[in-house]
Amino acid sequence: MTFPFDLHVVAFSAVVVGVAFVVFGISAFGAALITVPVLSHFYALDFVLPVCVLLDVSAAIAMGARFSRNADTGELKWMVPLCLIGAVLGVTLLVNLPRQATMIAFGSFLVFYGIYTLRREEGVHLISRLWAPVAGFSGGLMGTLFGVGAPPYAMYLSHRFTDKAQLRATLSTMVLMSTGIRTLVFAAGGLMLSDRLLMFALLLPFALGGLYVGNRLQGRISREQLGRFISGLVLLIGASVILKAISQG
Repeated sequence: MTFPFDLHVVAFSAVVVGVAFVVFGISAFGAALITVPVLSHFYALDFVLPVCVLLDVSAAIAMGARFSRNADTGELKWMVPLCLIGAVLGVTLLVNLPRQATMIAFGSFLVFYGIYTLRREEGVHLISRLWAPVAGFSGGLMGTLFGVGAPPYAMYLSHRFTDKAQLRATLSTMVLMSTGIRTLVFAAGGLMLSDRLLMFALLLPFALGGLYVGNRLQGRISREQLGRFISGLVLLIGASVILKAISQG
């Protein structure tokens, strides 16, 4: 039996995953903003997304076990049901939309998110809980369609809390629940195939290692500076995804 993947690409993927989960360990989200667009340069999106959601749910379980007791359940009960609806719609679009259109939409979302976070002003402007269903639905939709469901949750919850510890706890718990939903939806959609599971097994040690390093660095690195760096990186990656999709059209 021959090894089904290029070893050089697997090695590069392992480095990308390790770095991405250092970011996750520091900020409680953001790994998929790096892993999905970078790995989609080498593999089809319907291959990358199941692999990344399994990595995400593994890390989210580790994070959620530490922080879930401080999460605001009032926020979660508004977001989770709409997340499920959005996830079902997202996987339906994933298996039916043309690859080029999906990648251009994905790249456009990354560019928008990068610009939004770079231009965001410091300070918390509190908003109504009526935005919770919107955040839940859009996160579920983009999570299964693009693999990056956390940004809508982070955008919403960052305008609901002034306590950073409660924000981190609620966000990490929501990420845990949403990745669990995505895993079930991908499995029901027939996307959890053996090659995806093999790649997940190969990359999991690097994800957990990155998560450990990120947790150790949490509090030692400015989240604001890290956030701006990641935002700029996401913007550039999004532009590269769009250009690649157009060139392959």
